[in-house]
Amino acid sequence: MSGAPRLLIVDDNRDLAEDLDHIFAARGFSVRHAFSAQEGLSEARREGFELAFVDVNLPDADGTGLLPALREAAPLGEVVVITGHATVDSAVTAVRGGAFHYVVKPFKVEDLITTAEGALRQAQLRRDRAELARRATEAEALAHMGTLAAGLAHEVRNPLNAALLQLHLLGRGIDRLGEPGRTPLRNRVDIVTAELRRLERLLSDFLELARPRPLAREPVPLRALLGDVLRFHEPAASERGVRLVGRVGDCVVLGDRERLKQVFHNLVVNALEASAEGGLVTVASDTLGGSQGPRVQVTIADTGRGIPREALEKVFEPFFTTKEAGTGLGLAIVRQLVERHRGRVSIDSVEGTGTTITVVVPAADAPTTTPPPGPGPTP
Repeated sequence: MSGAPRLLIVDDNRDLAEDLDHIFAARGFSVRHAFSAQEGLSEARREGFELAFVDVNLPDADGTGLLPALREAAPLGEVVVITGHATVDSAVTAVRGGAFHYVVKPFKVEDLITTAEGALRQAQLRRDRAELARRATEAEALAHMGTLAAGLAHEVRNPLNAALLQLHLLGRGIDRLGEPGRTPLRNRVDIVTAELRRLERLLSDFLELARPRPLAREPVPLRALLGDVLRFHEPAASERGVRLVGRVGDCVVLGDRERLKQVFHNLVVNALEASAEGGLVTVASDTLGGSQGPRVQVTIADTGRGIPREALEKVFEPFFTTKEAGTGLGLAIVRQLVERHRGRVSIDSVEGTGTTITVVVPAADAPTTTPPPGPGPTP
């Protein structure tokens, strides 16, 4: 899971809730409180959770009866039931409701921390299984799409190119006409041409997703690559009144230069399109260690309109889009390309505040100690 694990405490004992807040916030959790069953369910549906502590005796409901609704709100999270009045029946009900564990008050802090760690490991296993199932389903769907794409490319591109050529010739003929009839006709030709170009892009994106080309594997200096991307988009950012800032260190990633550039072009375009005048788009990099070896993290953050929570889980699905003229394939291609680089991509967004997309890919070697550049469009 990316970011701080989210802990939801549903308990009407405010002193206990605050104590648990201090204990788990100090261990890197993002903690939220709810003091009734209704409030807890609303929090779960609004923000989700990786782990929830739920008291059995709540002022408006039995906590064990809340479990099915909590599991529905956060199907990949885990719930630990806490009670000061343990009975066999309540324990059985909690287990049947899907609780990870059943803790009796008073409890030792160390025991509760151990329980929480076990619940987080279980939650991560759920996520891993869900991710494997998603990849298997997507791979099967893309295999079928690939067969369709081979025929589609030939059958659609030939008449599409012919139509674009005829429109070009028609436009040249219209340009030779005198006013007042020329402008309305030219506008109609431009509209049709734009829609055919959009269809052409859709076809290209579909082919990229269904029949991906082999990747090159070579060291790619990230500062130079992202510098090219930022310089390319600086005029569009200035035209929109959006500040584009790069903070990129000296590091080298392992992958396909052009495909990685495609990933970051796509993400910067999305960030700019989501930003209003006066907004800020920041592209930054960092290096990560860990058991998987050195890795490079790139974040693209904007201060734009954000994405509704109900759409966040779908944004990487093919053909899902929140844009009026979007194809719904851009982020699906981004995810496919990043995963083919043995990396991962995640998104965090707050509606009305902004969006941050994080891309992590393997490093070709350890980064140098050269300090990253300061703010500015050119890293």
